[in-house]
Amino acid sequence: MHNQPIDQDNSSDELDLRLTRALDAVPEVRIPADFAARVASQVPARRPVSLKPTHYGDYALFLGVLATLAAMFLLGHAADHHTFGFVESILLAQFLVLTVWLSLRRHSLR
Repeated sequence: MHNQPIDQDNSSDELDLRLTRALDAVPEVRIPADFAARVASQVPARRPVSLKPTHYGDYALFLGVLATLAAMFLLGHAADHHTFGFVESILLAQFLVLTVWLSLRRHSLR
């Protein structure tokens, strides 16, 4: 069918019929018997899972608590007037939230 030349004399109905037959033909699928074994042999071996937990997030959280405490201490002693009242209250709220979060996180990991 695909080796036959298309004649100029063929009508468009014949061409449509040949195209429809060619498109409707189901291709033959051939899978070798050892295909699954070959694919499985190419998969890399699994790396061992690390069982030692890292605590980078806890360390960063603790560092944030210390930095917030230091900033509150410096702002509290640097100026005697109340221009830094709003900044100090935001730092105090951040300090409290970080401290509660750190304590709850450590409690839930036990």
